[in-house]
Amino acid sequence: MSFNGRYRSLAIGRSVVISAMLTLVATACQPAGSSSVSAPQGGGAPSGAQPRTLVLTDRQEPANLHGKIAGSGSQGFGKELFNAQLTRFDPGGVAQPYLAERLPELNTATWQVYADGRMETTYLLRPGLTWHDGQPLTADDFVFASKVYANPQLGVFTVSPQNLMEDVQALDSRTLVIRWRSPYPDAGELTANSLDPLPRHILEAPYLAVEQDPAARDRFINHSFWTSDYVGAGPYRLGRWDPGIEMEGLVFDGYVLGRPKIDRIILRVIVDENTVLANVLGGDVQYATTLRFEHAHVLKRDWIPANKGSIGYTPALFYSSVQFRPEHQRTPALLDVRVRQAIVHSIDKQAIVDNLYEGDTTSADTFFNRQDRVFPEVDRAIVKYPYDLRRTEQLLNEAGLAKDREGFFANAAGGRFAPDFQVLQSAAYERTGQAIADSWVRAGIDAQFAILPNNLVRDNEVRQTFPGLASPGISSSNPLTFLKDLSTNAIGTPANRWSGNNRGGWSNAAFDRFDEAFSTTLERSARDQIVVEAMKLLSAEIPAIPVYYDFYVRPVVGSALRGPSMSIASTGTLFWNVHEWELK
Repeated sequence: MSFNGRYRSLAIGRSVVISAMLTLVATACQPAGSSSVSAPQGGGAPSGAQPRTLVLTDRQEPANLHGKIAGSGSQGFGKELFNAQLTRFDPGGVAQPYLAERLPELNTATWQVYADGRMETTYLLRPGLTWHDGQPLTADDFVFASKVYANPQLGVFTVSPQNLMEDVQALDSRTLVIRWRSPYPDAGELTANSLDPLPRHILEAPYLAVEQDPAARDRFINHSFWTSDYVGAGPYRLGRWDPGIEMEGLVFDGYVLGRPKIDRIILRVIVDENTVLANVLGGDVQYATTLRFEHAHVLKRDWIPANKGSIGYTPALFYSSVQFRPEHQRTPALLDVRVRQAIVHSIDKQAIVDNLYEGDTTSADTFFNRQDRVFPEVDRAIVKYPYDLRRTEQLLNEAGLAKDREGFFANAAGGRFAPDFQVLQSAAYERTGQAIADSWVRAGIDAQFAILPNNLVRDNEVRQTFPGLASPGISSSNPLTFLKDLSTNAIGTPANRWSGNNRGGWSNAAFDRFDEAFSTTLERSARDQIVVEAMKLLSAEIPAIPVYYDFYVRPVVGSALRGPSMSIASTGTLFWNVHEWELK
């Protein structure tokens, strides 16, 4: 629909926002699933002890429980509870040993770089590793996983980094050797979604059937192992999965870092944020993973002063992508960089921050975490587009667009410049989207605002073929993520089942060279300079528009739960130390 004066005003004061949210919370429905807790099915508390159960919520239910499956890695934090990898990131974004006893060190026997650019890394696994079913987890499980991930017949696993591996061998049950075709700077910290092990004793037979008969592919990728019968090595094993309602994690006594102190975890799937907030305020959960920044205002008003809980923040970024596929772009003018520059100049980012978020965050000019040590250098190098409606008009005039009688920009033939703008269904995203569209309308850009309903969020093709501009919500402000996600290799196509994260289909040879150089440069200072130059290019070409820095709000209810810590780095994970959490 066109705003044409029907859009909501940007001037939304604190009292209006909080009042509206409290009204929604008061009328929110009850939590998804039953609130009753059944006895643990295996695992659980030691004999004679009362089982300790932690109830937490997440807005997204994973399509499967294995992060290497393309397009599903970010769907549900619950995957962290059931999986373990060679290494993991701590809250500061520093890689730590996990299944590995120690990490490879550059220019030692554990990480060798040869004259022709090839490399070899050696991981020594911790002794006595086991899968959830009690079977040994050995280096052979990593070798088997590398074959599965690299098999082009399957086509469902993320291609990196196994596409850079020349060979993966097990010298013995604990020693894993990886030979690399070219330099790969992350070879010494293979974390989640890199070379996650697979239980050979479960999957080898169905996988060999694929090698012998391509028709067996669908049976393999639809095997119940990936969902209801999942066997991993994480702190909890899957006990029960009621799709769309909740998942149950039972303590894994053989967990590599020691038996978790909480016996049982219930992960409830609650899509509606206001229902999540109602559960937090009502004390029906102990931990919520994905509330938004504006919910913090509600919690800080009465809940925290009453000592009912505490909140932590994880950094993120709100941005919008531009559609670069001509066959899907309804407003071809957006392919002109002058037009993209103009629409960024017309977004009153500071007003959005001040009026919707009361100045508690800051506007964004780059896809980069402000807490990163390289941020000051990036901030000095990038092109910035301050709010300037005169500059907007000048740039649009240069691109052949002029205002019509109603004050909206149109081309010489009278076709109005009316770009589609889509946001995900969410109270926060919708308010922010309307505020952005408000800025555009006031500048004379007839933005066509639309909301993508929750039932289509997982439809990769729908997410990739938006007709103008689209915001994916908020995302990690990790520069490594944007280097990968905006490369040509990350473009979603029918051939890869629309699974790429470059949803706008932007392709730039110079940026791809930055991505390739960053992926092959080992020296840290040189990598930092590549990031600076890449961010400078993004700011000039504007394949996507950073708007403001957001935060995921993580409320911890009451004082009984001890242990959760927030990440100051976008690479950190929520459950990195879940085995140490306690319920008092």
